[in-house]
Amino acid sequence: MQFPIHRRRFAAFLSAAPIVLSGLPALAQETRTLTVGIVSDPVTLDPALMASFFELSIQYNLYEPLVHVTPDLKIEPGLASVETPDPLTYLFTLRPNLSFHDATPLDAAAVKANFDRMLDPATGSPRRSELSSIDTVTVTGPLTFTIKLKTVYAPLLQVLSNRSGMMVSPSALKALGADFATKGVGAGPYKLVSWTKNSELVLERFPGYWRGPAKIERIVFRPIADETVRLTNLRSATVQLVDAVPAQNATQLGREANLTLKQTPGLGFNAFSFNTAKAPFDDVRVRQAFTTAIDKQAILRAVYFGTGSIAQGAIPPTMGWAHDAAFAPYKANAAAARKLLADAGKTAPVPVSITVTNSPAQVRTAEVLQAQANQAGFKVDIRQIDATSLISVLRQKDFDLCMSPWTGRTDPDGNLYNFFVKAGSNNFMDYRSDKVTALLNSARSTPAQAERSKLYREAEAQIANDAPMLFLTFPATLQASVKRLNWQQYPDGALHLQFASFQ
Repeated sequence: MQFPIHRRRFAAFLSAAPIVLSGLPALAQETRTLTVGIVSDPVTLDPALMASFFELSIQYNLYEPLVHVTPDLKIEPGLASVETPDPLTYLFTLRPNLSFHDATPLDAAAVKANFDRMLDPATGSPRRSELSSIDTVTVTGPLTFTIKLKTVYAPLLQVLSNRSGMMVSPSALKALGADFATKGVGAGPYKLVSWTKNSELVLERFPGYWRGPAKIERIVFRPIADETVRLTNLRSATVQLVDAVPAQNATQLGREANLTLKQTPGLGFNAFSFNTAKAPFDDVRVRQAFTTAIDKQAILRAVYFGTGSIAQGAIPPTMGWAHDAAFAPYKANAAAARKLLADAGKTAPVPVSITVTNSPAQVRTAEVLQAQANQAGFKVDIRQIDATSLISVLRQKDFDLCMSPWTGRTDPDGNLYNFFVKAGSNNFMDYRSDKVTALLNSARSTPAQAERSKLYREAEAQIANDAPMLFLTFPATLQASVKRLNWQQYPDGALHLQFASFQ
């Protein structure tokens, strides 16, 4: 999908009174609590440091981005509107009278402080690579600021609709220091009340939210790792919404009169990172052999019960302008895999450890991989870890082959760049390809969508040949609620509960 940005102004909003719904007395009387069953606790509440998909359920409720993405992937104003007089210049105007949850002003100076922090190498923010094309951020008035780019960066507005565009209170950062990670202060529809790790995270609606107070007063997030327990709690209405539904339960849930099942094609991928920095996967032939051994269709059937689709790379069908439906670099073939191992000088079964979180779907995936790879000359064992440990394991490269699911972004750059450029923040594989890095840099700095598509296809072909990552499926986003809850589903699975209400 194309997002035209040049010489265009997003819908005017500075006379924004119509945005706030007229039924304020009814909203003020709404005191209901929504309890959400989530797969895992977030790792951090600091958007500058978020790197896990477990934050998705929380982030858009605690924080508001500069621009907003709709469920059909269109960009619209959020905290700010923007003009682009040329491809290197973005002129932002903030909404008037914005404030953070701590009542400090959300003005242009606060926005600049946020960008300065994310771009500071000392912060160690994954956002720095997303924003690396920024040359300067200049405050031009109390509510206006200008971003100048070093080079054209086509996905900038998509990036600013996510974590890179989520503003935090500079005053709270200064006051809380390292504790900000557990006491986040933003400008989203809800503010933090408390967080008891592995028990509950409680938010209450923020009266100063620019759209007006959310209809539901309080949100309680409860981490429930066991998918059976999570669904039992949904059926009993102990929780009224779950952020993930196991694929094998989707058909049955869809038939239950008291529940609503929502399903949409996702933006991300299910994949496994090969550790290319150590044996056995430092040899491209061994990586190719493992990839050739895997029947992805069998995984789609056994683990995802036919939901979603097969993945040959990082760009899903939802990004139709860049997705190549004919791209199929590998076909499952145990004999061909064994030959590749022989070419690599491997005559005995090659020992490999697969690391997954201890969720049933991930364990099932590992078991299918184990069975298929063992038939092709590998000797696989399975290592299970707690979900909150996953990002640490990946960053420390403490694995041979480790699950690396990605919820996806609205532009192919967000699914490729940070994983496959040499200095990418998600390059857990230690993959180093000058060619791919150059292609991805060119793709993000090329305005024309047709040219970008060609560059992405060339990059995906090279990535497939080098095989640093085992792509398996493009998952469907499956979520469910009690029937009386109205809510919007987003392709990446993020929860935007400012739009939710009880009937």
